[in-house]
Amino acid sequence: MTIKLLQLNINGDNYWDTLIPFLAKNDFDIFHFQELAGKNTLSGNINSTRDCFAKLQQVLSTNYKSELAISQRYLSDPVNAYMGNAIFYKNNFALIEKNILTLNQNTTPFPPDVTQYESLGRTFLHLTFQIEGKQISFMNTHFAWAHTPTEEPHQTEQGEILLKYLQNVPKPFVLTGDFNLDPNQPTIQKISKLSRNLIAENHITNTLNPRTHRAKELFPQGVAVDYIFVSDDLTIKQFGVVEDDISDHFGLRVEIEI
Repeated sequence: MTIKLLQLNINGDNYWDTLIPFLAKNDFDIFHFQELAGKNTLSGNINSTRDCFAKLQQVLSTNYKSELAISQRYLSDPVNAYMGNAIFYKNNFALIEKNILTLNQNTTPFPPDVTQYESLGRTFLHLTFQIEGKQISFMNTHFAWAHTPTEEPHQTEQGEILLKYLQNVPKPFVLTGDFNLDPNQPTIQKISKLSRNLIAENHITNTLNPRTHRAKELFPQGVAVDYIFVSDDLTIKQFGVVEDDISDHFGLRVEIEI
């Protein structure tokens, strides 16, 4: 069976008008999304007017089921405002286990005017499915932020939590996310020793959209911070970068034979 996956940091609902038509015209089996925002979430360039998780489930309708891992609540609306990671998957995927790993916990609602994001809560969402008689893990995370894509101590600390967990995940598995780190950083190098780094294999040097990303100092060269890792027992049929303006990041698409 071939599984078509899309990895994307959606940047709240900032690109809703282009994201939704893109999803409607592309038949993916599974979506890994980061930066889903709740209604009234104010943080950085995100000013969300909708609950992204709930609205995406409505858009994808009864064809998909979904799971959300909330990483952080926000002071702009402590009840409804959040940021998190989600996985949407076709109904024929039988979910047999869900686990949320905390990489950094921050129980205090985050103020909207803060411009330092190192202390944000961070989570790692792990779903195990039974698909055509086979068990396979899909994991999705939004890793710690820093001012540059060069690894800082708080990222190394969270990376060690992730790596310890990943070492005990049975094959086959798929891990994706926005890691906020370039491919040369220690945490990325260590994950690459446990799996295939499809960004490195395909010589991808930039996953940020130069037309929409606000860190203009990173361009024209850009930087690769979004990743798809797979266990070495999986066969990759196709891999590509989605350069549509559906976020401030590019999407990553892959077809995996299981």
